[in-house]
Amino acid sequence: MISVTQISRRFGPLVALNNVSLEVRPGEVFGLLGPNGAGKTTLIRILSGVLLPSAGQAQVAGLDVTRFPEQVKAAIGYATQEASVYRDLTVRENLEFRARLYLKAQAVPQAVETTLQRFGLQDFAHRLAGALSGGWRQRLALAQAVVHGPRVVFLDEPTTGLDPVSRRIIWDLIHQEAARGAVVLVTTHYMDEAERCHRLALLFGGQVVAQGTPHELEQLALQQARVAYCETDLPLQRIRALPGVLDAWPSGRGVRLILEQQASLSLPLQTVYPNLEDVFIILTRRQGGAA
Repeated sequence: MISVTQISRRFGPLVALNNVSLEVRPGEVFGLLGPNGAGKTTLIRILSGVLLPSAGQAQVAGLDVTRFPEQVKAAIGYATQEASVYRDLTVRENLEFRARLYLKAQAVPQAVETTLQRFGLQDFAHRLAGALSGGWRQRLALAQAVVHGPRVVFLDEPTTGLDPVSRRIIWDLIHQEAARGAVVLVTTHYMDEAERCHRLALLFGGQVVAQGTPHELEQLALQQARVAYCETDLPLQRIRALPGVLDAWPSGRGVRLILEQQASLSLPLQTVYPNLEDVFIILTRRQGGAA
């Protein structure tokens, strides 16, 4: 379990996190969705015992992160957006190194062999991590984060820079970790990926704007605005200036629009169901709009 209660973090005059509260349950993939600079990595660093909060409380695997940071580090697995592997070690050596930090010596060989098989890394066991492609290196980063069987897994932008096929494979592996009962917290700024999470928190300007399942967030957004599509010859800037238009951008041959609920336009509008990008724009516009 992860429990966060009114966590704040300041860096001088900069407020990186402001009264953030959330809970993540075992067997759940929970996503922190937000643009760069929203505070996602800062929160992960606090929860992993690396950074102290300025205010608030947080528990990870039943441990207070401010009182027992070293025990927290032993209970978690952590993979960063920069593939957190040693490039001058082989795949097997990377896994052995991480396993030895947290497991008894006699348990290391079995843990490494099991992880190599689970992540499809057997054929690369003796290859240097630096010689792997980006997708395989990120798979190794995830493998070394969980080789010791942690109860909580933190994944900070785990698919940054990967192609769609590699991203899908990584997400399959992430859900396998949740299926074994781990608590999995994932940060991402990819809106399409966020739909793969069981629940989400939208983080913007250091604050949680909303949280819930993807479907719950979509319904919340629909209470505040509606989404439409139209094909028109009007210039985009003129469409954005029309009364009731909150945002608009090119989509295929036409334009996708976010509208006030009561907006009435002389355009051939087709109502469409919001995706998470629409949801994020709608729910963050009162905080200054999405970046």
